[in-house]
Amino acid sequence: MEPEQELSKILLIDDNPNDRLLAVRELKREFPQITIREAVDWSGIEQAFDDDDFDFVVTDYELNWATGLDVLRSVKSHDPMRPIIMFTNSGTQEIAVEAMKAGLDDYVIKSPKHFMRLRQAVRSVWKNAQIRRKARELEFRLRFLLNELNVGVFRSTLDGQLIEASDGLLDLLSVQSFSDAQQFFRQHLALSQAERGDQQQWHREIRVDGVGDRPCWLQISETRVTFNGKTLIDGLITDITEQRETAEELRSLNQTLEERVHQRTARLELLNKELEMFAFSVSHDLRAPIRQIDGFVELLLQRLEPTNIDDTTRHYLDVLNELTDRSGHLIDDLLQFSRTGRAEMKYTPVNMDQLIREVRRQLEPQINDRTIDWQIDSLLEVKGDRNLLRQVWQNLIGNAVKYTRSRDRAKITIGSTRENGETIFFISDNGIGFDQNDAQYLFGVFQRLPNAEEFEGTGIGLANVKRILYRHKGRIWAEGKINEGATFYFAIPSREDEP
Repeated sequence: MEPEQELSKILLIDDNPNDRLLAVRELKREFPQITIREAVDWSGIEQAFDDDDFDFVVTDYELNWATGLDVLRSVKSHDPMRPIIMFTNSGTQEIAVEAMKAGLDDYVIKSPKHFMRLRQAVRSVWKNAQIRRKARELEFRLRFLLNELNVGVFRSTLDGQLIEASDGLLDLLSVQSFSDAQQFFRQHLALSQAERGDQQQWHREIRVDGVGDRPCWLQISETRVTFNGKTLIDGLITDITEQRETAEELRSLNQTLEERVHQRTARLELLNKELEMFAFSVSHDLRAPIRQIDGFVELLLQRLEPTNIDDTTRHYLDVLNELTDRSGHLIDDLLQFSRTGRAEMKYTPVNMDQLIREVRRQLEPQINDRTIDWQIDSLLEVKGDRNLLRQVWQNLIGNAVKYTRSRDRAKITIGSTRENGETIFFISDNGIGFDQNDAQYLFGVFQRLPNAEEFEGTGIGLANVKRILYRHKGRIWAEGKINEGATFYFAIPSREDEP
């Protein structure tokens, strides 16, 4: 990701020399090193477009030879993403609304008390423009990776009407237009209500003709979603023709197949690493706008403090602070999830009793005013990565403490045993529990069960636990009942050698 671009050149459009002088003075105060190019007529604007040596446009509305709306439309025709502010002492609210619909970034009244607002508006609009630029770059990278993986993405109605389709899907289906993709989707890929039933998610593999010059196999994964009050279907389509053909060839071409599988696995590993770095980049780059939002909320609060802030305004500011704080925790959890998959494993004998003591000490500030009955057996030792296993206990014990918060006397039990070559650990509590039918959703990213919505959390902790145990060649599962508590189990292979 490129670093944030500095604002260096502004095109100032105004036919009043005094107003231009005042605007230049204010802008130079905020951006001392900036270059300001002045345009006083259409020829000056056209020459600036030809040279294309400006990052930002500030224009008056009422010009002797045009209006600010004419200028706005010309700028957006030249470059739809070029930021522009209208700085004027004329115009109406209707004009301002029309300008905003046409792509105007901000509207500043030209008066002595608002001149300071001009430089603030320029800085704010420029920051937002840079955020949009980064978002476009991330979107392009995601589209590139999906196309590299030969994955098609679509959204459809329940009756099989295609609403959105990625370029990768058009390439995968060998069609030239969205209408061609719509026709193919209806004929070959859409399911009826009877075929879907009441499922929320479903996967299928189908053989279709008419894709390219030969039949092919497609793997389709679909999920029922709700968007703007409507129930829709989001899906991924992958061409698995080669995998199918490879499976057929396996009977007679085993030796040759091993080399082919090795090559494809190497490429898949490379793409997976790129996807992990992409997730890391997205999480990292989201920090900047969240910090900015939090900072502007604090500045706004300081600005309003001398006045009597009404309860509604203070509530809005508190909600903004809560949302940025929650987003920050979510990003931290995403980064931790990304690092877990890439961290180097260091296998050593791990004293689980000591890990439990460490985690309980960390939780003491949260539970000093609570009554919790701890029943902790002497735990068996395992061989694994100590830091990663500490994260497992932090999540499981933290959840037990959190979801027993409504109990007058919480009870948490921890123990271990050995069975069938595995060391099995468990932690049970008398908290809110869960419906056993929902157990499959516990360990997915961003999965929150209905009866846990009132509790804080990002829905990543148990997904991270599952990932850590997978890296240890282990497994995790859970049992529970609504309002009767839950028990989580995880098993690690009992081996002397490293997995």
